[in-house]
Amino acid sequence: MKSKKELRSEYKIKRCELSKEREAKLNQMLLSQFRSIDLSTVNFLHIFLPIAKYHEPDTYLIIHYIQKSFPQIEIVVSRSNFDDFSMQHYLLDKHTRFETNEWGISEPVSGVEVAPRDIDMIIVPLLIFDLSGYRVGYGKGFYDRFFAFCKANVERIGLSFFDPVDIFIDKNEHDIPLTKAITPQRIYHFSDK
Repeated sequence: MKSKKELRSEYKIKRCELSKEREAKLNQMLLSQFRSIDLSTVNFLHIFLPIAKYHEPDTYLIIHYIQKSFPQIEIVVSRSNFDDFSMQHYLLDKHTRFETNEWGISEPVSGVEVAPRDIDMIIVPLLIFDLSGYRVGYGKGFYDRFFAFCKANVERIGLSFFDPVDIFIDKNEHDIPLTKAITPQRIYHFSDK
């Protein structure tokens, strides 16, 4: 078994080693899997905007699919505060204004704010996850803090180019598992914990 630190390093490299063609194919496969997710009870869907330099899954494909096929769903994006590792959440609409932060990431800086308790589904960034639904992110804990403010039954769905590892050895009491994870080949379902 590997630690989160080891897995974080390994999967950052694996993502960077994907060819543009392979990455594009995997993104289309993730979208195909996502289309089978039941969105009938979703009013507010939170989604991360991909950081291209980290080769994150292209969530714009999912955003465009939702906007076209489920226009009644409000899409929510966030801004990260690196001082206290919190996030502010905004509707993604014509009023949302974006700026590029000091890390080169485009983030909303104004618009209509959304409270975490109003969100029904969260599409979660990750590097890798395990068979129990625990994920390895970038190590700052933004999403686990965010989850703690959401309603208990919020759907937490990870997107991964890679199949899960068996189990992590260094989970802590603040880690909140996913309810589902989508890979190019399948969707993994985890019990709500």
